[in-house]
Amino acid sequence: MTETELSLERLLFNLNTLAELGEEITSPKDFTRVVKSSLYMVMGSFSSSRGAIFQHENGSGSYVPIASKGLGDIGGLKLKLNDEAVSELLKRREPVDLSSGGAGLLGAARETLEKIDARVLACLTVKDELLGLIAINGKFSGEPFTVYDFQLLSVMSQHISFSLHSHSLLMKLMHKYTENKNLYENLRRIYYDTIHAFAAAIDAKDSYTRGHSHRVSAYSAALAREMGWSNDEVEGIRIAGLLHDIGKITVDKTIINKASPLTSYECRELNSHPVIGYEILSKIKFPWKGIPMMTRNHHEKVDGTGYPDRLRKSEIPIGARIMALVDAFDAMTTDRPYRPRLSFREAICEVRDNWNRQFDPEVVHPFISVIRKEVRRETDNPTIVPLLQEEIDGASLNRLLDGFPRA
Repeated sequence: MTETELSLERLLFNLNTLAELGEEITSPKDFTRVVKSSLYMVMGSFSSSRGAIFQHENGSGSYVPIASKGLGDIGGLKLKLNDEAVSELLKRREPVDLSSGGAGLLGAARETLEKIDARVLACLTVKDELLGLIAINGKFSGEPFTVYDFQLLSVMSQHISFSLHSHSLLMKLMHKYTENKNLYENLRRIYYDTIHAFAAAIDAKDSYTRGHSHRVSAYSAALAREMGWSNDEVEGIRIAGLLHDIGKITVDKTIINKASPLTSYECRELNSHPVIGYEILSKIKFPWKGIPMMTRNHHEKVDGTGYPDRLRKSEIPIGARIMALVDAFDAMTTDRPYRPRLSFREAICEVRDNWNRQFDPEVVHPFISVIRKEVRRETDNPTIVPLLQEEIDGASLNRLLDGFPRA
């Protein structure tokens, strides 16, 4: 084979290696595997038996090995380059022949490179940043590196540089994502803790209904889920349930806990809590829609006799219609200053008697459906029945619900 044919064959081999290197670097494989494969291709192109790729270690002037071959365990090895050495390498750009005096500019890193028998050092750079280094020993044949070899190594180094740069950007992005995620989780936790603190403050004013806000929240979420609401919408009404009585914070505690009939003034004071709650919550930018209006309208009735706006049927937001039912149901099934709790049978009869007057049939039907499923143990997380403090059997429930109009 003539020298021209040998040169042509070597050129084709190198072009093929560059193509494979480009394909390897842009593959979705694990980064460690990509770097190792890249190093093996570089070493194969120059018949080197030992080599390593070093990457800049953030927060220090050191470069640590991220792939190696033929060097055993070099995990603790580091190349320490001062600013002057880095600046000089960035100026030169092309690979450094360490066997011809090029190692002089490396300072303390020179001894480390001698330990691994490095003969050529190639820089991995993007713009004006030295991302890493490739170090390989001499050719197996003992031949010196040629100008062409350095050109080829320089091109291969650029391919690997882009891979290191992309990985570095990805790691920074992932780090920022993790930071932001942790920040979001902390803020979310604070947000929810604040809401629960408000709910506790509301319930603390009424010794008879402690836990009312949490029950209304849980009932509302269970009912909304049964009605096919999205997870985000269910979460919104859950929060609204916790805050629906926030306006009671401004109402005198003696009025809230009064066992005897209220005066007209006291009624006005107590009935002002939905509007006050709306005024408080409308100034907050919730990530969920409708919370202030659900709070304002949770005492409206579908026949228009509720308060504060005397809305009728579809004029009342659907979330407020849900809360109007579960709020009244929980009030009926818990002790109050003016009367003891009603039994489940009595409370359901009240719901039936106020069908399409106080309560919206579109809400009552799925409410009944939730209770049926919980009694029949058809749901993994029962919400309403466990809080009723009494046993309910399926046969009795069916007889009780027979009197409801059909949907």
